[in-house]
Amino acid sequence: MTTPEWSTEPPTQPGTYWFKREPTSRAMMMDVRETDGALTVTGEWSGPDQPVATLKGQWRGPIPPS
Repeated sequence: MTTPEWSTEPPTQPGTYWFKREPTSRAMMMDVRETDGALTVTGEWSGPDQPVATLKGQWRGPIPPS
């Protein structure tokens, strides 16, 4: 299985993704889920149900389950 490349395009399906704001930033795992028809994340810095389309940065994934 190949590892997806980093992309500035937001996820298009629910799952667990790597996200980083800047190319040199440390990546963090984000659980992307569908909320009221939109893909969202919830986190300390993003707030509740932040749409992934509004997050500026790079995405990688989805991360396959282990």
